[in-house]
Amino acid sequence: MAFDYGSINLGVKNPFKLEGAMAAIRGVIILLAGLYMLTSAAGAVKADPVTGWILMIFGIFILGSGLKDAGQGIYATLRYFVGRNHPASLAKNKSASEASSSSEEALYTAYTDKQLEEMLMGRKNITFTEPQGFLSRLLHTLIPKLLFVPYPVRNLAQRLFGAWVATLVALISFALVAFVSVMGFAGEEGELAFPIYSAILLMYLLLTWRSASRPIDRDAQKTVESLGMGSLVKVITLSLILPVIVGIGLSWLLGQTNNSKSDVDALIALLPSLHAGYFFIGLLVLATISTVILFAMLRKRLQHAEPSAEVSELRENWQASIHPNEVFINLDNLVMANRRYKEVPNRVYREIDPKLEGQVEGKGSFKGELIQEVQPIVKPMELGGLFTKMRVLALMLGNVFFLIAIGLMMALAYSAIDVYVFFSGVNLENSNTEAGIALLQEGANLLMIALHLVLAGFLIKSFARLLSNSAHLFYSEMQFESLLVYFKCEGTFTESKISTGMSIHDSTRSENTVVRSSMTPWIIVSRLTTSIFAETGIRNLEYPRHIMTLKKDDNELAAIKNDVMDFFNERESIAAITNERDLGNASQVHQLNQQTRAAVSENPSLEQKTDEAAGFLRQENESESADSQK
Repeated sequence: MAFDYGSINLGVKNPFKLEGAMAAIRGVIILLAGLYMLTSAAGAVKADPVTGWILMIFGIFILGSGLKDAGQGIYATLRYFVGRNHPASLAKNKSASEASSSSEEALYTAYTDKQLEEMLMGRKNITFTEPQGFLSRLLHTLIPKLLFVPYPVRNLAQRLFGAWVATLVALISFALVAFVSVMGFAGEEGELAFPIYSAILLMYLLLTWRSASRPIDRDAQKTVESLGMGSLVKVITLSLILPVIVGIGLSWLLGQTNNSKSDVDALIALLPSLHAGYFFIGLLVLATISTVILFAMLRKRLQHAEPSAEVSELRENWQASIHPNEVFINLDNLVMANRRYKEVPNRVYREIDPKLEGQVEGKGSFKGELIQEVQPIVKPMELGGLFTKMRVLALMLGNVFFLIAIGLMMALAYSAIDVYVFFSGVNLENSNTEAGIALLQEGANLLMIALHLVLAGFLIKSFARLLSNSAHLFYSEMQFESLLVYFKCEGTFTESKISTGMSIHDSTRSENTVVRSSMTPWIIVSRLTTSIFAETGIRNLEYPRHIMTLKKDDNELAAIKNDVMDFFNERESIAAITNERDLGNASQVHQLNQQTRAAVSENPSLEQKTDEAAGFLRQENESESADSQK
């Protein structure tokens, strides 16, 4: 949707200035870290090219990440361009002023004009869709008001809830694995697989929370995601089958290599531990902290939800001497146009197209309807100081976690260099000796340190994304208030004539065809509260705008009725002379006629003949006009 400049400001401000400033600062710090790595690489490449290239690769990656974050942060703090056509319409805008952009805008509108009519007529809000899936229905049962918040907020809550359920199920499944192994269902080799189970559980939990941290995309703003039990059933089933499969596989492998369980135990004792327990504790701590912060914001947002679906309605019968088309013209060009906000044209979702059907001569029926929305006005969301503090805290922790992840990546670069230096100087031919085994243990420790850094960085960055994306979601929500009007009118009309000045002595005459209309209007007015999730960049407010609340507005309905009735009362059915010069000419003719009648009145017989002749001429004209109409 093109930016349409207007000199009158609509009052929409940039909501991402603080977020952009923090992202820019984070990007600058990461950028400096990347430059440090590149500088170190330039010095190390002379002594050892491989070491220099390792630092170079990590430095380029960190430098690129810093440039991206700094650029996006600075971009978010720049001027927020809002045109006269923002925010997006509820349905396709058929207004003549938006003919050039309505087709593009229709790609991301949330409703159709038929759906808006159904919502007003049926006193319902189709925005609040039923949750899909067992876990989704369970969550909405535990938190009933979650149904009445926008889709992105519902999706965020579902992802968080789903991640916790998956975590608890995975831990229970791990306990089942331990039970199967201890009870001997997997054989003696099942005990050897405990490190494998721990690694699988750790990777599953890391991927689960990584998936929960992904940003809410554009498609997710139109629907509610499904959250079922299918994946959890797979986890439970796998936890029962996996120990048996692993046990059988290890038994076969030991038989093929002629090794015993004691030999494998001795080998495992030499290898460094993954320390999966520490990662589990760290994951649960970070998940708890993030959940507390996000739930505090979610709770405040739920308190702001007002799921009312009410309208103001008028159904009456009007009778007036007016052409039916003029009713719709007056409503569109005067009544609704006078309700524009800062002279912005109203959003037209259903155009006025009155249909007149003639039945017999001078009689017929008519019908017509329109749906218009007055330009939405920004409605500040007052969610309290706790919400603001938690939103800032989530944003700050997210940025801090991103910096910690970059620090772990830098440590990983130097750990990779240590691994390279160690293995490039080790002689593997003496690996069977005690000294060779000690060297291999030292190399395994270096590899485990690098693996720990990878897992820790993955864990920290996952929760950094979760907190940052959630804070961005709550920063981006904007609410608008607008008036939605639905007008439908049906009725009949008849034509009749009114003539004045028909006396034989009148010099002027006014003959008018009057249309008498009997109409039954149906007017529905509702004050809407709509929600949209903005973004930075060109498509800042070009996202689906959803209706959150429909409220009565009896005052506006009464004002619309009064405006229409005033128009009826001020109507003129008889044409008159309004020009001063024409009025003077008519006065002169009148004076001349008075002088003529004065001369005739002196001769009574002539006056009688004149009246008879005038009556005969008038009857003859009426009969001729009747014949011509036939």
